[in-house]
Amino acid sequence: MGLLEQLRGLHGRVKRSKYKPWQVYLLAAAIVICASLYFDIVLLTDALRSLEGAASGLQWIVILAIQGVLIGFVAEYLYEQGDGYAKVGSNEFDSKDKTLAARVGIMTGVSAVITLAVPSAVRSVAEYLVIQTVGAVIVLGILLVHESSSDWNPETEWPALAAGVLLATAPTVL
Repeated sequence: MGLLEQLRGLHGRVKRSKYKPWQVYLLAAAIVICASLYFDIVLLTDALRSLEGAASGLQWIVILAIQGVLIGFVAEYLYEQGDGYAKVGSNEFDSKDKTLAARVGIMTGVSAVITLAVPSAVRSVAEYLVIQTVGAVIVLGILLVHESSSDWNPETEWPALAAGVLLATAPTVL
């Protein structure tokens, strides 16, 4: 059996699995990246550095993405989703107008703090800023989307969660 047929068979098994193909492929890529860093496989680490260099123009986008996810967590914590008033301090406001002004004010302050703190924090810990931040955004984004879900089963998305954790942490740890 040729290589192409083997790859098609592998892809067929991935599609038939209970996981989304992109999650499985992302996990496979994360494992290859981690293995290349751990075993210092020069060809792959050089390719990884080249990929990071080529993607360096996207640093501002991935930093905005991580900031957006963090702001999303704060908003999720502070506010009801839907038609309700704000959870925090809802008894303090006489009207929806005052609640809106308070929400805008609070989230502007939160956004300012996150905007000032996140870029320098990410740059100080990430050796591969784009790759590691994308990993963190994947994990945190999945957690944010399911934060209010009472019936979410993390096992259905473990490949993406594991891949995100590996991408976010392994380059710094290894």
